[in-house]
Amino acid sequence: MPATRITLDSTFIDQVKHEIKPHWGELGWVTYKRTYARWLPEKNRTENWDETVKRVIEGNINLDPRLKDLPSQDVIDELTNEAQKLFRLVYSLSATPSGRNLWISGTDYQKRNGDSLNNCWFIAIRPQAYGDSHIVPTYIDKRKEAVSMPFSFLFDQLMKGGGVGFSVVDDNINQIPQVDHQVDLSVVIDKNSKSYDASLKVGAIDKAEWEKNNSDLDNVIYYRIPDTREGWVLANARLIDLHFNDTNPDQKTKLVLDISDIRPYGAKIHGFGGTASGPMPLVEMFFDINNVINERVGQKLTAVDATDICNLIGKTVVAGNVRRSAELALGSSDNQDFIKMKQDKEKLYHHRWASNNSVAINSKFNNYDPIADGIMHNGEPGIVNLDLSRNYGRIANGYQAGIDDDVEGTNPCGEISLANGEPCNLFEVFPYIAEQQGWDLKEAFSLVARYTKRVTFSHYDWEVSRNIIQKNRRIGVSMSGIQDWLLNDLGHRVVTGFKDATDKETGAPIKKPIYDPQGIKMVDGLYHAVIAADKAYSEELGVNPSI
Repeated sequence: MPATRITLDSTFIDQVKHEIKPHWGELGWVTYKRTYARWLPEKNRTENWDETVKRVIEGNINLDPRLKDLPSQDVIDELTNEAQKLFRLVYSLSATPSGRNLWISGTDYQKRNGDSLNNCWFIAIRPQAYGDSHIVPTYIDKRKEAVSMPFSFLFDQLMKGGGVGFSVVDDNINQIPQVDHQVDLSVVIDKNSKSYDASLKVGAIDKAEWEKNNSDLDNVIYYRIPDTREGWVLANARLIDLHFNDTNPDQKTKLVLDISDIRPYGAKIHGFGGTASGPMPLVEMFFDINNVINERVGQKLTAVDATDICNLIGKTVVAGNVRRSAELALGSSDNQDFIKMKQDKEKLYHHRWASNNSVAINSKFNNYDPIADGIMHNGEPGIVNLDLSRNYGRIANGYQAGIDDDVEGTNPCGEISLANGEPCNLFEVFPYIAEQQGWDLKEAFSLVARYTKRVTFSHYDWEVSRNIIQKNRRIGVSMSGIQDWLLNDLGHRVVTGFKDATDKETGAPIKKPIYDPQGIKMVDGLYHAVIAADKAYSEELGVNPSI
């Protein structure tokens, strides 16, 4: 907790409310109240917009590392002034932080879990060490690589509201050792649990009955799952790791997971918010994941198996009423089983809907026929050129060898390149609205960039993330409503016509667009990093989406 805390006083907020009218679209206010306005128990109502913005801005400005020590009055004045500008910017809806920030920033949950401020993450599905992370299984050394680690990372981040991209390319999957053991899994529940009857229907068994029939516990691992996010993750980690000798040196093959303490369906979740799904989706997930791995005894897991495990986790998380569970699976471009995995309709409807699937290519790749066939059947896979991601910033700035060499994949929307364990936090500027509200766009973008940079100074739960964040401090400053802005300022389209030209590769005649130079100058003057896939969000604020 900083020794000095920056706050926005009520006099300032009342003045802004008097001077500025937020630019709500037709559905904007309704969507905000439904999705982002937190419950205020002391007032027996949800937040109003000014209360949300105050919470969000104060939560962010106090992440400034200069506040950890006793700051000078100049620093306090500087940050107070910046907080006031940010309040005006966001309150007017000239720019908005991500939905993650609108929901979490400034809450007690944020102070404990800085991860939750980030929209999206990426993890490589290969054995990794847990390291100095908030979740480390007790049965392995934190520096020992474990098959479960990337699945635990994905499970944890999804439950904190972030989307997760993950890589199952051959270079990663080939590092997973062969499956050594089948695991005999039992899920037990006490009769006193409110979820007793519903859990029995999905495969759990009566705890007392199990104890009566199983007096010999020599080959049994028994884990009573705490009613916490960490408990769910650790139970799944134990299940996965028991299949492998490296993380099961005693070679015990019977696992009992006790779900008696997990809160029932509909119970309030006080930290993240929302209500509980009950243990039933978790029970189904345990059995499904165990079946996937048991079927590979004596063999290695495949990219499809690993994707299935991630999808089953995503299916479980989305059962909660606040979380969406976005995933992107990135496979090898020559893996036909991966490319075609969504053509299995039964598994698609059961769990494979939980990810968008893409393949990783390099700039020399040219075998698009199998990919095109998959796209023809169901619109997937997408295509991610990792050469471009690693060697370019903006394409317009040209080739810069290794400028982003750690990149291994993308976020679930695919608009930002990420390294292993890396997040991205988003903030969207609406230039058309901002100019209407009197903002200089360069000042608006500067405020937004500093907001997102401060998010990188949050407390991060996973060592793999802390390491890459300290190196990159990647941010996602985006624009939307670009069409509205350009048409308003130019008075006409950016493309003013077409001229005859010749394709450099084929020699075929083509029509090349003619751009208004002023429009090009307007866009190039704002060096933005991403264009987010934001259709619904933009329309709610009354502007046209960028994609």
